[in-house]
Amino acid sequence: MTTLRCRCERLWLRGLRLVFRFDAWHASAPYSCRPYKSKVVELVNALAPATAVEVGCGLGEILSRVTASERFGFDTDRAVIRAARFLHGDQVHWIHADFAAVALSLPQQRRIDCLIMVNWIHNISPEQLWACLLPLLPRLRWLIVDAIDRDGPASYRFKHDFAFLSAVAGRVSTTHISGEPRTLIVFKVAQ
Repeated sequence: MTTLRCRCERLWLRGLRLVFRFDAWHASAPYSCRPYKSKVVELVNALAPATAVEVGCGLGEILSRVTASERFGFDTDRAVIRAARFLHGDQVHWIHADFAAVALSLPQQRRIDCLIMVNWIHNISPEQLWACLLPLLPRLRWLIVDAIDRDGPASYRFKHDFAFLSAVAGRVSTTHISGEPRTLIVFKVAQ
């Protein structure tokens, strides 16, 4: 059943891609085909955040399933943001912006109960990741990221160990995703 659902979702997203012109890889990896996505939703919802922010939200498959009362999805691809809005409506604030703009895009007094950053952070260095996280830390409670296994595919340029977070956040849980070279990590940010 999961295989059939995966194929159907891929076909649907390929058709949607023709309309919105987003990157092809979004259509190749829908929710039902990638077990890590449902696990991220489960982890976020277990934290019961009032405000959830996902950077690199893509088509919004994770964030649209999060039960937070306020949700903000950021992505650098304008076409994928338009498609996410089409798919999920305005239940989520869909924002075309890069990671560096997140702190500027949200009101300064806005607390972020949970920040989600999965499946894209491996394209930036630990120094870049730290520089973008730094302005958000004072108002951040929980952080969910994914670590790629050391022997994982070379297409993941950086295999972060997140040691740079040790002074400001503690690991609460780690969940390895079966069938993928990926572990989800939940950090609690020290206040």
